[in-house]
Amino acid sequence: MLQKCKGELKKIHAQYQRHYIWLILAVAVFNRFTGLVRRDFWYDEAFTGVAVKEDFRNMIRMIINDVHPPLYYATLKVFSSFFDYSVFGIRLFSAIFGVAAVWALYLLAKELFSRKVGLYAAIVATISPFAIQYSQEARMYTMLVFLILISAYFFVKGLQTKEKKYFALWGFFTGLSMLTHYMGVIFATVHYGVFVAWGILSINWDQAKSFSQQLRALVGKIWPTKEIFLGYCVTFLVFLPWLKMFLHHISIKGNNLSWVKPASFGDIVVNIQMFLFGTPLGEMSSGMPQPNELVGISHLSIRMVLAMMFGIGIVYLMRKEKKRKVVSLLIFSIGFMFIIYGLSATMPDQQYFVARYLLPAAYFIFIFIGLWLSRLRTWIVIVVMALYLGLISLTVPLANSKGYNEMILHMDKYKDNNFYILNAFDYVITKYYLGANRLTLYNYDWPQYNPAYWAAVGPELKRTEDYEDLRNDPKALIISNKALNRDNQYFSTQGLVLVDKYSNILIYKFEK
Repeated sequence: MLQKCKGELKKIHAQYQRHYIWLILAVAVFNRFTGLVRRDFWYDEAFTGVAVKEDFRNMIRMIINDVHPPLYYATLKVFSSFFDYSVFGIRLFSAIFGVAAVWALYLLAKELFSRKVGLYAAIVATISPFAIQYSQEARMYTMLVFLILISAYFFVKGLQTKEKKYFALWGFFTGLSMLTHYMGVIFATVHYGVFVAWGILSINWDQAKSFSQQLRALVGKIWPTKEIFLGYCVTFLVFLPWLKMFLHHISIKGNNLSWVKPASFGDIVVNIQMFLFGTPLGEMSSGMPQPNELVGISHLSIRMVLAMMFGIGIVYLMRKEKKRKVVSLLIFSIGFMFIIYGLSATMPDQQYFVARYLLPAAYFIFIFIGLWLSRLRTWIVIVVMALYLGLISLTVPLANSKGYNEMILHMDKYKDNNFYILNAFDYVITKYYLGANRLTLYNYDWPQYNPAYWAAVGPELKRTEDYEDLRNDPKALIISNKALNRDNQYFSTQGLVLVDKYSNILIYKFEK
């Protein structure tokens, strides 16, 4: 009886296994499309919102000043216009690419290894908190990931078939990734490393017996083929319209990345921890993020386990799988992270080692995990995934800003008021939600500071350095995301009263 049941299950599995990916994608849609307006924009997202609300010319000016290529903003502007540039519409664009990235990951893993590996990798990506949170963020990262994954898919297909059309498609999507985020430029070099490793590990050393034969074979695998030249030529042609601006941005030498702390070697494991367990959402993800905390488990314990598991997994898979494929996967993931680490460690003014910039590496690590899981018995895989979900459930919850999304539903009651904002970061967020016309900036801690040169603030900024302007304006309302209960040399709370509250967005005025 038991054998009969097993036989029936195998038949059902054989019949429907090609449809499993659609079930996984359905879960990915649910995880990424729900809760898109649950929290407010944080600063980087507000920059995106402010930019796409501008006319096209001003939008390009803004992103040039903020050192970004144009593809994400240009396509998002068109897409989000159908949703009146709302929080939902802007984040929906990222969510769609988040689902598309899971699909592209499946295609790549299936091409590189097998359908089973693709399904397991897609499952991990579908439930990864890090992958989900950046699929719900109004930034370009999931679009970048999709383009890199689909370009890697065509690249691997080209390596295996030698067909020029696949290398041309690889070059095209690589060029698009470079127009989305400059991490795409660095990733374009990673492909060449994969090409070299793939070729060297394919050499039959038994046939090349003499040193000269071995040297010729080695040089032959290192030297780029016509197909590789074709792909990079297509990449260059796609990126060419933006090349001059890219060279200008390179000359700036990371001046807008002063908030990035110097990288250490251990940050590679820390980032793998973030890929699996996520980082705090919203405002807390500005600057240098830390991994989410898990109840009762220290960061050090997690990192030690991850380092050991990945080390053992690499050795195991190198013995069980084709070395050229495992090494290629490691170059796409850990190799990419090493390049970014190397740039950050050797060039003090070029600090790029930030988890969200490394998001493409996360998806290749998901393939590595899928490959490892494919070697285990089904019941062990179920236990491992249940343990992973259990650990995710231990994430310490953090509060996020939710007030602006609620406040904009009650704007009629403020139609005669003037709003004052107390710092430049909050000004940008409020500018997205309320527009610049009704805002005046008064820097609570440094009134003399003028952030008009910030790309998202702009020269139209209205500001005051005189505290009495706030006190004497009968229509003045002060918006703050924290309680104003502390005086300083530039601001007194005397006569200040709270008049409205929307979650953590507080609205004050001075009583006469």
